Amino acid sequence: MLLVRRLTPEDLDAFREVRLRALTDTPENYGSIAAAERAQSDDEWLAKLAGDAWFAAFDDGRAVGLVAGRARDGDWILYSMWVSAEARGQGLGTKLVGAVRTAAEEDGASEVWLHVAEDNDRARRLYLKFGFIATGEVEPMPNDVTRRRERLYLPVTAGSSK
Repeated sequence: MLLVRRLTPEDLDAFREVRLRALTDTPENYGSIAAAERAQSDDEWLAKLAGDAWFAAFDDGRAVGLVAGRARDGDWILYSMWVSAEARGQGLGTKLVGAVRTAAEEDGASEVWLHVAEDNDRARRLYLKFGFIATGEVEPMPNDVTRRRERLYLPVTAGSSK
């Protein structure tokens, strides 16, 4: 059974495991590396979990997807989106994005925005299908200046949900 929910401190082990899987699976898409996060203490992991809204997708109790959202200047940023290879194609990406959108709406945000690598076609299709709008604003990827990423945004209205 597939379930998406917000993570709590009791989910520390599942959070650490799925985050490290994401960083190992597609390191080119993140601003951090698995080795650095693997070395973090439990307190550092808990601070990360408490600092932002982290949501995980679970399949029979195992985390198979992850996304985070954070309030920033009246809007929300969506980041660290990942779905495991074995769980792709089941709609989990849409559910994870929807969880961040709902949290942003409940917080009164006017939009959710994100960056997507120009060469990450699968993620780009998901975001555009969900309703994100491409801005044309591009910048180098933080960890690889030979690649570029584009800013996309999704207008949100408190009280509505997709």
